[in-house]
Amino acid sequence: MTFFDKYITRNKQKELRSKYAHIIMHWIAAMAYWTCYNRYHIAEYVKQHSFIACLWHGNFLMMPYLYAKIRKTSNMSFVTSAHEDGVMVEKYFKKFGLQSIRGSTGTHKGGTKALIQAIRELQLGRDIAVTPDGPKGPYKSIANGVLLMAMRSGVAICGCKVKPKRYWELKTWDKFCIPKPFSRIDYYITEPLFLSPDIEIDKAREMLRVYMQNLDSL
Repeated sequence: MTFFDKYITRNKQKELRSKYAHIIMHWIAAMAYWTCYNRYHIAEYVKQHSFIACLWHGNFLMMPYLYAKIRKTSNMSFVTSAHEDGVMVEKYFKKFGLQSIRGSTGTHKGGTKALIQAIRELQLGRDIAVTPDGPKGPYKSIANGVLLMAMRSGVAICGCKVKPKRYWELKTWDKFCIPKPFSRIDYYITEPLFLSPDIEIDKAREMLRVYMQNLDSL
């Protein structure tokens, strides 16, 4: 039993998270951004083309600050889960002007509907952000959604990463990363990965796995 479980009911905890978690996240992210030395390593490709931003679930906190570096006006939708945590993430990104597509990154539990909407938006020139291991893992796994988006739309996947020099890592399945203030943060968007519409899904997954592994090594 945690400290919160001892004094606050589970339903009350859910209510508090829904009301205040996104505000606290926004405050933490702003504190890190404004007190840290921020360095950007951004592929020229994304400055001229729409893309699928691929990042691990535990690394999404500072994503809006990275995206703002390449788009003066927000043109991105973020795929968020259909359950409770998705509401919190949706509210967080809304404060930065990013829209949400509710659904999973798989092809179940609302994933098919979310996939169709994401492909439609990509074809209209919008950017889409996806956490392929979200919403519940396993850690750094790759669900079909991001692969099918790229294969069916013809839009490139670009890996995104925020790497703080000093950080806290929560004991959650995604090892959620919170940069410590007064340090350095490196922001990365890497060169595009195109997936042919004719490629087998398992081959596409392996290509993205290697691609993200290279991103992790930066």
